[in-house]
Amino acid sequence: MKYASAFGLCIVAVAVLSAPVWSEQSTGHLTAQLAVPLSAGVQAKAINHIGLTAVYPTWFTAFNFDGKQALARWVITGDVVIDVTKGREGPNSSLKIGPGGKALLKLREKDEPGKVEVWIYDDGTVPEDFKVGRTGPRLGLVQNDGKVFAVGILYVGYLGGDEGYTATACDGRQWFDKLFWLGVNRAPAGWHKWTFDFNPEVGLQIFHNDRQVNAVDSRKTDLKGFSTLAVWGDQGKGRNQTIWLADLSVTLGGPVNVPPIIEADPYEEETVAAEMSQSRPIIVYTEENAPATPKLEDLPLKQSVSQYGITWTFEKSTRVGQFVNGDWYVVGPVAVEAIDPKPLYGSEIPRRELEGMDNERPEAQRVRNGFMLNPPAKMEVAYDSGIRNWFTSSLIQKLPMKMKPGDSLVSTISMPKNLVLHAQLRNKIERGVDDSSPIRTAAVLTCMSEPQPPDAFRPGFCDRRQRIYLARNLKRDLLPKVAATRSIPKIQQYIRFTQRPWVGTCFFGFEEPVENMPQYGLEYGRVVGISALLLCTDIKPQQKEPLLVNFVQVGIDLGGMVRAGHPGWTAWGGHGSGRKLPIVFAGLLLGDDELAGISLSYPKVSFGEDEQTAYGECWTGAKVVFAGHSGIDAATGEGRSRGSGWGPYEHTPPSQWKDGQNTSESYRRCCTSVGWVAQALALRLTHAEQAWGHDAFFDYVDRWMYEDDAAFVKIIKETTGRDHDKDWARQGQAWDAFVNEMWAKHRPALQAPTNRWKEKHD
Repeated sequence: MKYASAFGLCIVAVAVLSAPVWSEQSTGHLTAQLAVPLSAGVQAKAINHIGLTAVYPTWFTAFNFDGKQALARWVITGDVVIDVTKGREGPNSSLKIGPGGKALLKLREKDEPGKVEVWIYDDGTVPEDFKVGRTGPRLGLVQNDGKVFAVGILYVGYLGGDEGYTATACDGRQWFDKLFWLGVNRAPAGWHKWTFDFNPEVGLQIFHNDRQVNAVDSRKTDLKGFSTLAVWGDQGKGRNQTIWLADLSVTLGGPVNVPPIIEADPYEEETVAAEMSQSRPIIVYTEENAPATPKLEDLPLKQSVSQYGITWTFEKSTRVGQFVNGDWYVVGPVAVEAIDPKPLYGSEIPRRELEGMDNERPEAQRVRNGFMLNPPAKMEVAYDSGIRNWFTSSLIQKLPMKMKPGDSLVSTISMPKNLVLHAQLRNKIERGVDDSSPIRTAAVLTCMSEPQPPDAFRPGFCDRRQRIYLARNLKRDLLPKVAATRSIPKIQQYIRFTQRPWVGTCFFGFEEPVENMPQYGLEYGRVVGISALLLCTDIKPQQKEPLLVNFVQVGIDLGGMVRAGHPGWTAWGGHGSGRKLPIVFAGLLLGDDELAGISLSYPKVSFGEDEQTAYGECWTGAKVVFAGHSGIDAATGEGRSRGSGWGPYEHTPPSQWKDGQNTSESYRRCCTSVGWVAQALALRLTHAEQAWGHDAFFDYVDRWMYEDDAAFVKIIKETTGRDHDKDWARQGQAWDAFVNEMWAKHRPALQAPTNRWKEKHD
């Protein structure tokens, strides 16, 4: 798939409820007649630049090129003529735009929305060297300030101009500034219909042969409307291309009303403090102060409960309770008759909220604020039709929803368009942009057969057996109390990071709630690693308890997914990191050996950190290696190439590396190793190496932190041309200052030697 900030040949459309229809006659003059009766009070205004009077705010005109006066309102430069021999249908004429030609049609004075439909003839001409930068024929919209949005044929090494169309948003001179690969094939040669539909609420939408091109994001076009239509001829030299334009129609509309983009940070310090102030009292439950299990009649009787902005309303009042982390349960069976925000389906979703993935699906498969009863432990979800790859429409559910003991209901709030949320530690997420999740938040409602003690953890949302763990049984003595360093983050932030359920059953972050969990594996690894390190410091137990409860709950949920058949989180660049640590910690602290030794219990389940580290002869002299972007498959023990050479590579010198191996080295430095340091240190501090069950991970992290790579980055640059001599890309560091300080202070003091990465292993 080709990605670039660009656009392709496009056309804009607006709904016309009552408007005059203008038809172009063979004389080249416009005549008009009303297609729909006008409502009373509609004001007629002069369109001075055409010299005509039309009803405002919308009018429609159809252009052909059959008469001598057909170009009267066009501004023509270069090789642009009427071709009477090449019509789209029958003997009609067309507008011929040769190399270097340019044709402008001024439509109005103001930049406003509208719709343009036109047919373009592309004969498939391709330059001899189509990877050399060159601008081919283009068609587009122009604002009064000169900003352009055009679709057409652009050639450069990273674009497939010989195969398909590209869109560009630019100033009309720098055509390669902001590009969108449209994914629309040029073949077969012939007439192709392009539509630019600039809707006042939705913004710009592009259609090719009446099929929407979802690669275009209206917000990135920099257009607030348009006043002019433009066509540019091929500007290259050698094998120049000529195109033809026919059957042009234009509908003009009123002002654009696209909501502004708003940024919000749910993890900002003041926001977190406000949420923490509403939390329940902190109680450190132990065997000595173990709470009693309430009787059914002791539980409150409620017809609805709310959490994280989601409200579940029951058919009738029922007994409810809360787990130790604050999540709700209901003693069932029970029927959920309403959820707020209301789940929306098909045409209930406002058109202005639809984006690329929605538009690729039939209307009946569109959903917002969706929910799933008993989500499967696999990569299939139905929360929102904006989810890439994993959305499974057959799993869409509707209210009322009957729940029985053993059931878990995961409800979501969808991200609205034009909202940018700051995610945990680094990313920004905007619905429909790149790989962003369309899910804002999620909450879990569990149906139990009987009341639970106040220190009960919520059963994993994929665990139909509903295993119950109690906070009183946590083996807190396994957590050391080492001295924290000066860069220690505020623990409240990590309490908030882990507070809401991490319900991501899929991969790549496509469906992970932004206000619940990290959005990329590197940040996943950083959050869990720092959380575990905080639990190992000398922070007072009362302060640590909320983080401890939240972190163990994350491990219970992830472990429950594995127990229910989830395949794990494979090595794929940085994406697969961070899931194993919470499971191991939860198992150790709860005394559950199966969870604590999750890789021994489920040896074929994938965890990114383990699949990307292995013992072997490294070209640097080390005896442990990074096993590549895609690592070694836990299920088969074989390296994964994924057709790109992304498997193990460090056993070969850089002089033998190809693109795939260079990609792996980049991921080794940018998105994996720097996020593993805190995890490895926390595991060593708790003496959990044996439970983890993959020694190569620990030795690799030691290598990453202690191996001097100064000479190696020079060799890599000399032999591959790749420069890794950047502050952020060098070995010997974690991503976060707190982790670097904790490593420097505590790793040397541990009994485990720091040089096993230099020793040969089986």
